[in-house]
Formats: sequence, structure tokens, C-alpha cells
Amino acid sequence: GVSRMSIDPRTKLCLYLIAVASTLAARTVLPLCGLIAAGLVVVVAHRSLRRWAGTVRLLLPMLILLTVFSALGGTIEEAIAPVLKLLTLGTLSTALFVAVSTDELADTFTLLRLPASVSFVLLGGLRYAPLMAAQWSDLLDARRARGTDIPRGIGAVPVYASLLVPAFVRALRTADETAEAMEARGFGTHHMTLTVRYRLRVWDWALMMLGAALALLGVTHAL
Repeated sequence: GVSRMSIDPRTKLCLYLIAVASTLAARTVLPLCGLIAAGLVVVVAHRSLRRWAGTVRLLLPMLILLTVFSALGGTIEEAIAPVLKLLTLGTLSTALFVAVSTDELADTFTLLRLPASVSFVLLGGLRYAPLMAAQWSDLLDARRARGTDIPRGIGAVPVYASLLVPAFVRALRTADETAEAMEARGFGTHHMTLTVRYRLRVWDWALMMLGAALALLGVTHAL
């Protein structure tokens, strides 16, 4: 079951999509700042500031390039808006994935009647990428445990290159094991059942209506 005061993951996904649409439609800096603030509230509430900082670090090169190209013409606000949009999208995505677990997202897709193959493609990367990162870290730890230090800078390139083959073999083995597990569970042959009961309650509808109303107000104001 779920907590009586919990927010349904469908509500969180709906609010995320509304926020993304509002970000793309925004023409001024103020609504973008508000959306970033809202996303940061969720991130802070889930104690995931470090994860958000990691997202910003990954986006930093693109943010810098976007700032340079945007500054070549137009007003200051017109130059800042595209940069803020990218930062807003990164913040909102981080907020979604700290507020909704991968299992909840899978259940949400099932509740929305998405085909199992589509759900698998959407969620496969979310689950597979962290697994590959963990396996790569295990390979590095195993090398250090054998007393071999990994040099820094350009000297680390040959070391990383030598680990690509075992990493690739592990990836293929993991994919094969996943395929066998899916086949054993009859993946795609019948309708999936959920282990958790989800229910849209009054506050879920209220939050979605509030989010839609604020988005509509923002679009109306922009026009």
C-alpha cells in the first residue's frame, strides 16, 4: 500500500510535464526563475542537492556555449532566457527523478496503459546506466585491490582502454541475463499487475488543477 497522504506518481509526472511545457513556452526570465525555485524546493526536500549539482556540472559546457552564442545578439534578457530554460529543464528532471522512483515510474506507465515495450525502452536506460556505472567502478576497485594504481591525466587513458573489454563483456552478460529473466516472467505476453495500489485522491486532482491554472496564467501573461 501507500501512505494516505502520499502524492500519486501520476500527479508528479503530470506536474513535471506541465512545468516542462511552461518552460518551453516561457518568454521572460521571471517564470523560469520561479520554475527553478519550485524544482529546487523538491530537490532540497529529498536531500538531493548533490545530485542536482551533478546535473548542473554535466550541463555546464552546454550552458557556457549557449551563453556565448546567446550574448552575440539581442537584449540581456533574450540572451539569458535560453540558458535559464536549459537550467530549468535540468532542475525539473532532477526533481522528478528524486521524487519518483524508477519502480513508481514503471507503475505509472502501466497505469497509463503504455505498451510494455515502450515502457521498457523508456525505463531501460534509467536502470541500465547506473548499473553500468557501478560495474565500471567495480572494475576500477578490483584493479586497485591488486595493487595497481590508476594514474591521473593522460596517463590514465591506457588503463581505461584496457578495461573496456571486460566492461563490454559484463554489459553483454547483463543484457543476456535481463533478457532471460524477462522471458521467464512472460514479458509482453499478458497485462502487468502492480504490487502497490495507487489512487488519485482529492489533493492529487487539486495539485494538477493548480499546476494547469498557473501554467495557463503564465502563458496568458506572456501573450
